[in-house]
Amino acid sequence: MSKQAHFKKNSLTWLISLAVMIVLSAAVIVGCIVLDNAQNGKYRNPVEISFTIADTKEIDISKTNAADYNVTTVDEAYDAGGNVVAYVVKGTAVGYNADVPIEMSTTVSADGTVLVSIDVLHHEETEYLGDRIATDSFKNQFAARLFPVVASTSDETGSPVDLLAGSTITSDAVLEAVNNAQAFVAANYAPAEAAQ
Repeated sequence: MSKQAHFKKNSLTWLISLAVMIVLSAAVIVGCIVLDNAQNGKYRNPVEISFTIADTKEIDISKTNAADYNVTTVDEAYDAGGNVVAYVVKGTAVGYNADVPIEMSTTVSADGTVLVSIDVLHHEETEYLGDRIATDSFKNQFAARLFPVVASTSDETGSPVDLLAGSTITSDAVLEAVNNAQAFVAANYAPAEAAQ
C-alpha cells in the first residue's frame, strides 16, 4: 500500500477562501481604526494652550440667556496685552444632592473651542464618593481639552474623561456644567463656528 498525500481541489479552494476572509477582515479593522482616528483622534489628548491669563474682569450678563445654561457670572480673561483670550464661566449643576447644586467655574477659550480648566467652587456631594470631583486628579482630566467633553464610557464624539466610580450622577453634573459653559460662550461671545 503506497502512502501518497491526498490532495483535494476543495482543500485548496477552502484555504484560498480563508486567506481572502482574513485579508478582508484585516482591511475592515484597519479602515475602522483610520476612520476613528480621523474623527476622534483630536479629542484623545490635551491641546496646547497658547495664552496665559494675566487679568480677569466680570462682565454684565443680564441681557443674555444665562439662566438657560445655569450660568451665574462670567469674567472676561485677558492676556498681558489686554486681549480677551478666554471666559471664566461660573455656574451650577444639580448632582446627587439635589438640595445644594454644585457650583463650578469653567474657563473656556475666547473662540469657544477649548476647555482651559475647571474648578469646583462649592458642593455638598456625598463624602468619599461625590466629593472626589474637587480632587486634582479628577479636575486635571478637563485641562486643555477640546469641546465637547464626554464620559469615556460614552460612544459620543468628544474629549473623554473618566467618571468617578460609584458617583455617576455627580460626574454627569460636572460634565453638564462644563458643556453648558461652552454652549453659553458659543451662543453669546465666540465666533459663529464655535456654536457648531
